[in-house]
Amino acid sequence: MGVLSRGAVAKDPELLGVSPYFTVHNRGKKSVTVDLKQPDVVRIVHEIAATSDIVVINWRVGMRERLGFGYTQLKAIKPDIIFVTASTFGPKGPWVTKPGRDVLGQAASGIISATGYEGETPLPAGSSVADHTSGMIETLAVLAALRFRDQTGHGQEIDVSLSGTWISMQAWEITHHAITREPINRAERGHTLITSGTWGAFETADGYLCLGGVKLDLWARFCQILDAEHLFDDPRFATAGMPYGNGIELRAELDQIFPTRPTQEWLDALEVGEILSGPVRNYGDIVDGEQAMLNGYIQEVEHPLVGPIKIVGAPVGMSEVRIEPRDPASELGQHTEEMLLELGYSWDDISRLCDDAVI
Repeated sequence: MGVLSRGAVAKDPELLGVSPYFTVHNRGKKSVTVDLKQPDVVRIVHEIAATSDIVVINWRVGMRERLGFGYTQLKAIKPDIIFVTASTFGPKGPWVTKPGRDVLGQAASGIISATGYEGETPLPAGSSVADHTSGMIETLAVLAALRFRDQTGHGQEIDVSLSGTWISMQAWEITHHAITREPINRAERGHTLITSGTWGAFETADGYLCLGGVKLDLWARFCQILDAEHLFDDPRFATAGMPYGNGIELRAELDQIFPTRPTQEWLDALEVGEILSGPVRNYGDIVDGEQAMLNGYIQEVEHPLVGPIKIVGAPVGMSEVRIEPRDPASELGQHTEEMLLELGYSWDDISRLCDDAVI
């Protein structure tokens, strides 16, 4: 992961080797470097744990215990510790020691099997969705554990996994199959269970737009907006209104209509007609547009090497506080001495640890 995080540097030489991956995932964190296999490190980590509320670890089962950093070992030092174990496949079962990462968590959750086109290779998501959403689920669990500790005085161990998170993200779809045992359709341009021809993305004269389905009472209006009253009269779409039947045929019709006008022209007309629709925005649209900036989804921070840069912020807002990064990503080991001094180590102790290659 060191190659991926610190080594995934931007190609622009003016960015001085900055890694966007590392920059966004490590802002506001302190960096301490230690050799985990050195005996003195166990004591240092235990001392840090004794002053901590939460410990998060993603090592495989068995490894953390062998090194002296398991839940039981840290609980003996701080009884109310909240210990989070993050894995790819979960803490039990035949895959408990199997290593993994985001795309394998997606694969194990079933989402890849449902994505793409029938007869073609299944497709993973175009971003590390399992990593990010699992982190959010982990945060919810930690907040619940903190609340539990406030009420009872007890800490606990929390398990969260990439595959488990993405199984939960498909609650409707997986439960539908569990009850009906119907074959799973590939999502193609829409959704595995919504075969509507008015659901998903469509090409326009200058880009793409997205439809969120058309209600039955708006079907006639939708056809009028498209200047396609023939669709309303077509018996294949007689039950349209989020038409579940003949979705492929309807989509083929719409694929001929939407390219005749620019995206914004369509969106203006659809919005007036109260048709659920929106633009298909790319990363540039998001980073440079005001919608995400005004809501704090994109924020500007000061990078110590290259000055102000834009990064992804928090997906929530709060009325009493502004959620924003406190500090830029740390240099490797930047806070090792600071942390040890806070724990009561002297500069002589720190020099000895450096000489012994412990830190």
